Amino acid sequence: MKKQMKQLLILLVVLILFVVGYIISIYKVDNVEVLDTVNVISVIKTDTESVKNISYIHDGVTMSFTKDSNGVWKLDGDDSFIPDADIVADIVSYASNLNARSEIENPSDPSEYGLDKPQYIVSFTDATGVQQTYFIGDQFAVDGTYFAMVEGSDKIYTITEYYVNAFITDKEQLKGQSE
Repeated sequence: MKKQMKQLLILLVVLILFVVGYIISIYKVDNVEVLDTVNVISVIKTDTESVKNISYIHDGVTMSFTKDSNGVWKLDGDDSFIPDADIVADIVSYASNLNARSEIENPSDPSEYGLDKPQYIVSFTDATGVQQTYFIGDQFAVDGTYFAMVEGSDKIYTITEYYVNAFITDKEQLKGQSE
């Protein structure tokens, strides 16, 4: 009886290892194929130096920054707080240069992509007064990308998590390493 249990246990372990190996091999092949077919689509392209104001809303919290006449970014509503310039430069760069991995062909209702109640609303204004706004919706579970849509457009794109990560900052994180 013990010998049969031992053999059954060994067979079970071998089967589990086989299944895990098979899943890993499929995952690696799928990733290689995806990476080989990724095209970058320029959705919004703005000279970051021309951006004068930027804001984003996430979880009901609005973060808004304005560049003063000396080129220093300030947190709106708190002129005494000067955020780390490199952190704000990253936020501005991501906000004003939105690149997509893909465009959804024939998208249905934006609510199916979480764009009716977006996780993020990002807006910026350039030196000429032109404002651009886009929405970031649900995360696509298969590859970790997010769905995005520019205000006034019916096109829906997938964007990488780097854009979302740029906007996950609270006031304390804006201080950077210098303080």
